[in-house]
Amino acid sequence: MTTGLSGSKSAWFGVLTGPLLWFAQLNVNYQWEEMEACSPSNPHHQGVVLGVDVRLLVMVVNAAVALVTLAALATSVRAWRRTSIVPAGGIATTEHRRDVAHWMALAGMANSILFLLLIVTGFGPALILKRCQYPL
Repeated sequence: MTTGLSGSKSAWFGVLTGPLLWFAQLNVNYQWEEMEACSPSNPHHQGVVLGVDVRLLVMVVNAAVALVTLAALATSVRAWRRTSIVPAGGIATTEHRRDVAHWMALAGMANSILFLLLIVTGFGPALILKRCQYPL
């Protein structure tokens, strides 16, 4: 595995991490809040999952997902820098694999930034809203 090439694991990590973790974050947080903590079948411990406030669990999930997405962004930036066009003897040289790897690094940076913004907005409801706010 060579870092920065289009078939490398680091390039795919940069491209796919943000979208996949955002999807997982939405599903995990929804399951904990709507199905577990605030469901009518849980009348005695509203807003609590495994003995912990559901808002705290949501914040922990969001923080973990944000950190991994930041790692994907850093990986993509590193790959983008490594695959930049390098002048050799005064002539800019490129090759197809380098172009594809450079594009994947750019896509990884764009995906990571976009989905990092979406992930960070997930902190808002946990900070602003009260747990199990709607009437049962």
